[in-house]
Parts: sequence; C-alpha cells; structure tokens
Amino acid sequence: MSKLGDKIRKARRLESGAIGFGAITARPRVPSMLLMVHGPAEMMRPAGELAERGVDAILQSLSRPQEEMGNLARWAKEAGDVPWGAQVAAASSNTVAGLKEAGADFLAFDAEDTAAEALLETEMGYVLAISGEPADTFLRVLETLPLEGLWLYDWQGPLTVRRQMELRRLHLLSRTPLFVPVQPDIDPAALECLRDAGVVAVAMSCTDASKWQQLADLRQAIDGLPPRPRRREERPEAVLPLGRESAPQAEEEEEEEVFPPE
Repeated sequence: MSKLGDKIRKARRLESGAIGFGAITARPRVPSMLLMVHGPAEMMRPAGELAERGVDAILQSLSRPQEEMGNLARWAKEAGDVPWGAQVAAASSNTVAGLKEAGADFLAFDAEDTAAEALLETEMGYVLAISGEPADTFLRVLETLPLEGLWLYDWQGPLTVRRQMELRRLHLLSRTPLFVPVQPDIDPAALECLRDAGVVAVAMSCTDASKWQQLADLRQAIDGLPPRPRRREERPEAVLPLGRESAPQAEEEEEEEVFPPE
C-alpha cells in the first residue's frame, strides 16, 4: 500500500466510541481531509518546509519526467514521511519504474495517453486525472482499477448545490475518493460540504507565491472540521452482467398417456 493510500484510509475512517468499562485513553483525532500542494516542480517550495507546514501530500507536475529523475530523488529524501507523487500525462512502465526508483509514492496519470502496463506496479499508488463530466459507464468501470483517488485538476468553485451533486455523482459511481484544487482562503463550511460530496483531499497550487502564508490557515480549517458523520449505506443498484444471455428454458416434455391393457 502506498503512503498516500494509507493516509486516505485513515482520513475516511469513522470514529467509534470506546467499548468496555476500563479507563478511556484520549487518542488524537485524525483530520478527515488531507491537505495537498500541487504544481510544477520548479515552482515548488522545499519539501522540508512543506512538511513543517503540515502538508499531507505533494504532487509535482512533470513535463519531462525522464530528465527530472535526478531532482526527484532529492525531493524524496527531503520529503521524508510526506508522500509525494508526480503527474505525468503519458506514462509508461519505464516511467513508473523510474519514479519508484527515485522514491515517488504515487503517480497521477491520464487514462487516454498512459500505457495499460504502467498500472502493474503494485507498490505504487495511482491517481487518475480527469476533467469535465465523464459518462456513468466510464465512472463505473473505474472501480476495477487500482486507484487511490480521482484528481479533478480543473475543478473550480464556488461550490453550488449543482456542483456538489456532480461531485457526489463522480464519487458514488466510481466508488473512489476525490481530490480537488481549492483556494487557501476557502470557508470551513465549504470544506465540510466538499467532504460530504466524497472529497478526501484538497489541493493548494504552488504557482501563486503571495498565497503561501495562507497555507497555515487552510491547515487549521481542515483540522477544525467536525468528525465525519456516519451515513446510511447507499443501496446498491442492480446491474445485469454484460455479454451474458439468459439460458433458454428447457421445453416441458409432454407426458405420454398410458392406456390400460384390454
């Protein structure tokens, strides 16, 4: 399991009350959302500084991944326990092997241009980058892929009821957590609404240096969210298997009439 996947599972875990009559030991509450920083590698702040500011994950977009492997290895060492990944439009198995050797924890990829064999590395986390409004069938099939999340890189606020419904559609049909970009001054109530729609990670862009000081405010807003509510499980929708026809019913044999001997 990737470090990113482990953090996602902890963030989505519902808190349960203590059982028994012994002394109750207070445990630190794990935030129910992750804070991610994304952007070009050359504009990213040092990994050590990001870790000190409470960033949960780092996503660097690479335009020339093979040429940047040397810098990625340095990043992996500085990031420490903070999972970092690379966004590559057209990834291959060689790309994944190079990223793994450099110390990357996950890959954000495009389904249209990425080779299928790139997803065979079981120790790498995978995040699918999507845009627009994918069809229902496409979203349902995503459940069969080894995905940690869906990265909606071009999503923009404000969060209206209509946009919240669309996020919920993406999450429920794909059964996959969502990552969305946000502004660092987003209202805590909007964060809670995003979480309720299936968003597990919010990402701040590193391209605007004037907003770096607001990273601490975003971290504080995430930490201050109320616990994730326990919801009734969605009723599964019955889907007929594809490519299988119902077996024809055997024709009933007519009983032969028996006449008594004369």
